Amino acid sequence: MKHTFLLGMCLWLTACSSVPVETDFNPTAPFNSYQRYHWQSETSGGDRSVSPFHVERVRNQLQTLLQQQRYQEAGRTEKPDFLLRYYLSEQIEGHGRGRNTRGSVGLGSGRGGFGLGVSVGFPLGSNHPERKLRVIVDILDGHSKQLSWRGIAVVDADDSPEKVGEAIESAVSAIWAKYPPGR
Repeated sequence: MKHTFLLGMCLWLTACSSVPVETDFNPTAPFNSYQRYHWQSETSGGDRSVSPFHVERVRNQLQTLLQQQRYQEAGRTEKPDFLLRYYLSEQIEGHGRGRNTRGSVGLGSGRGGFGLGVSVGFPLGSNHPERKLRVIVDILDGHSKQLSWRGIAVVDADDSPEKVGEAIESAVSAIWAKYPPGR
């Protein structure tokens, strides 16, 4: 029983620490033939509101992951198998959970009785908007220039720059772990 509890706690903590990632892809894309790449610099980057240091972290983390998996950057005169682009955008989400109190009244009856209930809800949000950073990584086919694969993760940006930087690197790793599809 004790071991089952510990195993359950470990699984729960692991699930809580992972970065949720959304992916989509073209099922006809030749992912197995993608070995050599070029950066698509003209469409990569970030919103003006995002620190250029965070944008640089995305590229550096991708570069590290590509090297670890033995993908090679194609030379300037070589035609790449795929193009790689990334983007970092800021999202601002509301003011907590809302400002209005909510109330409700419930009526009910049962065997030999009648009941009335009243409830009042108070918002538990904060007074400032929540800042998030959306990390997007795209793979485009090197020949057709069409989108083949996209991965997206969202990280909390309301922390110190160091912690946000670590969260961005974790998000990029979590996104890249989903490439190629079916792995």
